[in-house]
Amino acid sequence: MTGPLKTADNSFIVTDDYLRNVYQVDAADGRTAQLLPHGTASLPRAVAYDPTSSAIYWTDASLHTINRYSFITNNSTVIYRDPTNTGKD
Repeated sequence: MTGPLKTADNSFIVTDDYLRNVYQVDAADGRTAQLLPHGTASLPRAVAYDPTSSAIYWTDASLHTINRYSFITNNSTVIYRDPTNTGKD
C-alpha cells in the first residue's frame, strides 16, 4: 500500500535504504505502509513527517539532497541539493 495508514494514530516512520523507501509502521499491530511511490527515494536516511502540510521530508545519501513528498499533490520535490557534491562519494 502506498500512502499513510488511515487509522494509525500510534505510529512511527522509518527509512529503509535496502528497499529504498520510507515506511509508516503502526506501533500497536505492526501494519506497514509504503509512503513514497516506487523509485522516489534512492538512499533515504533521515525522515520527518509534517502533519500540517501532509508532507514527508527525507535526506538522500546517494543524491546528497533533501526532498519533500506531498500526499496532497502526489509530487516529490528536491528542496536542497548539496552544491559541493561532484557526484562521487
